[in-house]
Amino acid sequence: MSFQTAAVAERAWEKEPLAALVRFILDTHHVYTREAIASLPPLAAKVRGRHGEAHPETRRVETLVTRLVADLAPHMQKEEQILFPYIVALEETGGRPPASCFGTVRNPIRMMMAEHEAAVGILAELRAVTAGHALPPDVDTSFQALYAGLTQLEGDLHRHIHLENTILFPRAIEMEEAGT
Repeated sequence: MSFQTAAVAERAWEKEPLAALVRFILDTHHVYTREAIASLPPLAAKVRGRHGEAHPETRRVETLVTRLVADLAPHMQKEEQILFPYIVALEETGGRPPASCFGTVRNPIRMMMAEHEAAVGILAELRAVTAGHALPPDVDTSFQALYAGLTQLEGDLHRHIHLENTILFPRAIEMEEAGT
């Protein structure tokens, strides 16, 4: 499965400045993710409250959504406050590593990639619990909105993670190593 979309494929991110890619990730993916993780937990709770008896899987869905939110919020904060500013500064200095509390850029990248794997694992579990976000026939618009939201978040997170893991992070490592 390819995680690239037309918007991502249209731009040759491997040739764009890292600062432009960071800005795109922040303005596109982080903004969307923040909106989704604000709206999905209350929706999951509402669906569980209304449909939990007939659809016991909604309890697990609510738990997984809560776990995903608990993982994503601090993850994005670390990227925004620590890793991304370092990468932008690295590019601005021509690859000379700026002062940091983490040594090489590989250290926070390793942590971010492990957190990406954890999020992808939660998304896979959500997909399994919901039978691929397939709607049961007897549900209301809240249930439909929850599953649509989960589908959209999953797609966006896969694109987001793809950009970071396969383009941004390797280029930052390469730039730092070339500058030292």
